[in-house]
Parts: sequence; structure tokens; C-alpha cells
Amino acid sequence: MVKIIGKDLIGRESKPVRVKIEADVVRRFAETVGIPFENRVPPTFFGTFMKGSIEGVDLFQPGTIHGEQKFVYFQSVSIGDNIVYTRRIKDVFERSGKVGKMTFVIVETTGCNHAGEQVFSMSSTVIFSDHRDEI
Repeated sequence: MVKIIGKDLIGRESKPVRVKIEADVVRRFAETVGIPFENRVPPTFFGTFMKGSIEGVDLFQPGTIHGEQKFVYFQSVSIGDNIVYTRRIKDVFERSGKVGKMTFVIVETTGCNHAGEQVFSMSSTVIFSDHRDEI
């Protein structure tokens, strides 16, 4: 069953998720994306932070499209650091295209270090089409 995505979701936020940056996880990520593991956290590693579910929002419906992803870094993150992140629906809007009406959902993920200082912000666009069953 496909849930209707609407502007009423703007502002909904996940509960905070605590993650320890572990060398094995970062190494596997680096190998998967084809970059050398140099005991550093690759910039796009934060894209794996998907555990923060937002109540009433299913961003992984069949036929959804990943539209865009942007990262902003405020501080470096190292192996062994603890990060707390939350995910929030920043915007929901509609556009018409060749496949009909599409709904765009902007999800913002922000992460802080143990001192509560913001270390990154990530914005992801998820696109829902009226023709999801046909994709």
C-alpha cells in the first residue's frame, strides 16, 4: 500500500540516532564505493546514516527515485568518534513531468559530535511518481 506524501509531513523528525564510527564499517563502505581505505572517514560516508525513521513517513516505497544529495561539512570526523544524528522532512512539493505528477521530499540529516557541535548536514531528495507501479 502506497502512503500519500503531503505537506503535512514538513517538520517531522526522527528520534536521535547514536553511531560510533567504526573502522570496519568505514573500510567496507570505502571498498564498496571503490575508494582506498586510509583509516579516514570518506566524505560521502554520512549517506549511510539511514536508521532514523520518521514516524508516518515511508521513504522506501516501491518506485521511488533518489534525486539529489548534498553534503555540508563543519568539522572533520574520525574513526572512533561518536555521532548523534536526526533526520527531518525539510520540504515537500510537487512538479509535473513526462510521467505525470511527481512529489519531491527533501530530507535533511544533521549530525553532532559528543560536545553537541554540528559536524555535518546532508540534504537528500526523494521523488515519488504517480506512476510508481509502472517504474
